[in-house]
Amino acid sequence: MEQEKDPKKEIPLSKVIILSTFALVVLFIFAFACCYGCTYQPITPPDPEEAVDVIAQLEESNWVLDDAEGVPVLQELGGRELSTIAFSIQDSESELLPMQLGFAGLPKISGTLAYEEDSGFTFMMGNQALNVEVVYSQSKDKKTETLTLKGKDSNIHCYYLKK
Repeated sequence: MEQEKDPKKEIPLSKVIILSTFALVVLFIFAFACCYGCTYQPITPPDPEEAVDVIAQLEESNWVLDDAEGVPVLQELGGRELSTIAFSIQDSESELLPMQLGFAGLPKISGTLAYEEDSGFTFMMGNQALNVEVVYSQSKDKKTETLTLKGKDSNIHCYYLKK
């Protein structure tokens, strides 16, 4: 006489382990995706009042490239390593912030930081705007200030820390 098979089959222990591991991996990926999605904020240009505050924070400041994760190079800056940025006092007539860019192995180059309401801050060399977005940020505890340069074409980010 044949025994009828119980509809409640037992699943082997090895399959239980594999399914449990798979479920944990999927749960981890889902949780990470949700957290990353919540914290990621696209760069938005500051409004004119915020821009005035940023200019005030940048005046007479010096910045050095954060090379902890390697040395990023923006093709928009001629493919050269921009190692330092030094801002002077704002020119009240033109509303531009004079600066000196220090490229590795080259003499410093003068330029200006310019603000446009629709696009935010960018670097200017003479009358030509460079294809780089400039974003100033400050940590919540106000102990760390960061200047981020983002190439509009290359989408590469370079981070500068205040000296």
